[in-house]
Amino acid sequence: MWGYRKLFMVLAGLAACGLPGQLHAQAQVDISAMQQQDGIPPEIPTSAFAGRSELSSAQLSPDGSRLAMTVEREDQLYLSIFDATNLQIVGGLLLGEPDDFKWFEWVTNDRMLFSVMGTDSRYDARFSRLIAYDIADHRFRPLTLQRMSFDADDVLHYAEDGSYVLVSIAEGWGQEPGVWRFNFDSEEREDEIRGERYHTRSQSVFAWITDNTGVVRIGLGARGARTVGMRYRSGEDGRWDTVAQARVDEEGALETWDFMGLRAGSDTGYSIAVPPGGERRVLMEFNFATGEPGEIIYQSTTEDVSSVTFDAANNPIAVAYAGERFRREWIDPEIRRWRDQLGRALPGGAVTILDIAEDRSRLLVLQSGPADPGALYVFTPAERSLQLFAEYRPGVPAAALTAPQPIRYTARDGTSIHGYLTLPRGREPRGLPLIVHPHGGPYGIRDWDSYDDQVQLLANRGYAVIQPNFRGSGGYGESFELLGHGQIGRAMQDDLDDAVAHLVAEGIVDPERVCIIGTSYGGYAAAWGVIRNPEIYRCAVSFAGVMHFERQLAHDGDYLFPRERGRHWDRVEGDAASFDLDDVSPAVQVSRLTRPLLLVHGEEDTRVPFSQFELMVSRANRADIPIETLVLEESGHGFWNPEDEQAYYDAVLAFLAEHNPAD
Repeated sequence: MWGYRKLFMVLAGLAACGLPGQLHAQAQVDISAMQQQDGIPPEIPTSAFAGRSELSSAQLSPDGSRLAMTVEREDQLYLSIFDATNLQIVGGLLLGEPDDFKWFEWVTNDRMLFSVMGTDSRYDARFSRLIAYDIADHRFRPLTLQRMSFDADDVLHYAEDGSYVLVSIAEGWGQEPGVWRFNFDSEEREDEIRGERYHTRSQSVFAWITDNTGVVRIGLGARGARTVGMRYRSGEDGRWDTVAQARVDEEGALETWDFMGLRAGSDTGYSIAVPPGGERRVLMEFNFATGEPGEIIYQSTTEDVSSVTFDAANNPIAVAYAGERFRREWIDPEIRRWRDQLGRALPGGAVTILDIAEDRSRLLVLQSGPADPGALYVFTPAERSLQLFAEYRPGVPAAALTAPQPIRYTARDGTSIHGYLTLPRGREPRGLPLIVHPHGGPYGIRDWDSYDDQVQLLANRGYAVIQPNFRGSGGYGESFELLGHGQIGRAMQDDLDDAVAHLVAEGIVDPERVCIIGTSYGGYAAAWGVIRNPEIYRCAVSFAGVMHFERQLAHDGDYLFPRERGRHWDRVEGDAASFDLDDVSPAVQVSRLTRPLLLVHGEEDTRVPFSQFELMVSRANRADIPIETLVLEESGHGFWNPEDEQAYYDAVLAFLAEHNPAD
């Protein structure tokens, strides 16, 4: 067994290693030709768009004195620590292979907690473990029990002084979790931190929730074979009562069980859900003693609330929602004022506050936009100091990009469809080649006008790109999402075709130069689109797409309860008795394919299994239908390394150059 102990030794042995090379050694672009804003910008290399941004993990220490982030270099992951006052690097750790590392968090200003992954060869399964790291003496110590389950990184609470952490852990394979306390300052054994039982496990509880002081007050668990119940107590000495229960396979039964923000001395917390009689998701109070929703704290008349940010006392200070663009609205007036001031100081893009020191002495700020990958700043309010730390995509100059514009068009049945159109810079918006780029999901997911590497790459090569939020997409209310039920391959596909018709009617797009490219459900829509409507689409690229719906639903069903599985099937298949999923499955209809198709899949994909790709290729070969293929051996339902991402981009551009050249 390749074990946790081995990974701990790797980390400990490399604790003193620094960060190799320059922080942003990425491909650069000569921007001298961009002085003329109306001109066609030079081509940006695909390598500049590939790979995870180095800055995505950046976090401030609790007092704001330090800044830490992970950096990937030559298939190795490093942690870099900076002095937040002068932005100079003060420490670095080699963490090992990126796939063996999950996350890090600051516990105190001098202590961090890492979640790492290992592989148990007995079960052919991955497992997670926690490791504490003390910066002052460069000491790593794993948090351990005699026996631990696969998942051992479910942190419930940190002590206010950082002296201990509460973790939900099952003591053996297949057992329900208990809550364990790990004392960071314990010297019981120098090389590890042994846990002590804090709250015993229960045969009926599979998840525990604490309040802001660490008192375990909620237990979610099974009540019989098909019922989930919520057990609750008002305080540490209170009696456990079952205050709510629901059938796990009942439509919408658990929607309000998104529990957050439970505070000591109060029975009131928060939930994001659709209120009774409502249409959109809102932030509302939730009474845990009664199991009933309460007062609405924040709502939008046009958009769904998607997330909430809490302070250390579990008071909500911000909500996020997405309409035509993603936005975070600060409920806290001081932070809202800072955000507005920063917006004026950093014009030209949206300002997002990513992290705040506990005493609000320092903020981590992102400025980004639909045509701007973004830059990270450190803001010190008391000094009125705003320092540029680094750019998210230093090899992608914003001057070469173009912002997506929101559009609306009317589908053939009269439904209004919203989407985003990105036009290539420096080209007249007349008779352009078009890429239709449907999102994944499909239900409850949507596109908005945030920066997108692939969209900007395609626009940089001269293509217009349309991202339709077809029926079934999220963020537009429950009624719009329900319009997509039973319409995969039918009305949902019509919405994509009608986007093309709209742009052709406007004169923006050349109807003879349209291709469709997508991932996951979008990959299905691409393959099905070019089979169903070869008169519209000249070619298609499908990455990780579903090729056979009945087999995919059977795969999905392995992870769902029986009635939930049936409901999922009904949502896809609909209630039309004459409808057969084989009629809209590319692997079944492949003999109708007459246009070029590039089929791409990651061998490690568990969401849409690689067998979907293999089935499509096998049936295409049997029907003597040529298709182009690309197998990403080390990726799954997405890119797991920058090499695979660049290989995909290179393959897509070569495919388009052959079958739908931009010029």
